[in-house]
Amino acid sequence: MADWIFDANGNATIILDNDCFRDNYGRVIAWIDGNNVYSLNGYHIGWFEKGILYDSNNDVLGFLRNRTGHLPSIPGIGGTPGMPGFSGKPGKPGRSGTPGRPGYGGWSNENLRTYFE
Repeated sequence: MADWIFDANGNATIILDNDCFRDNYGRVIAWIDGNNVYSLNGYHIGWFEKGILYDSNNDVLGFLRNRTGHLPSIPGIGGTPGMPGFSGKPGKPGRSGTPGRPGYGGWSNENLRTYFE
């Protein structure tokens, strides 16, 4: 089942769809393999764990409404838009190695809406 990921301001920004993330137009923007997140080109770009999406520095990019992981602060959550139609999934690329994971940080300086571009 697909669900919205909220950014640091509580805005529904991207969509979790089983083994991938999608933008607000329904296009695949990243792959999930275990708790690792990979770009469409196969590069490791973060982690997804306990409903929390982390960037490559292990800082929080976004979260699910029903997350069980810890947030540095909890923003108010806005309404959720309707789900867009989903495009087909592209083939999964070969994936790069997984780097060591740094300690947990605070909120990311990256923008969730543009992080995967």
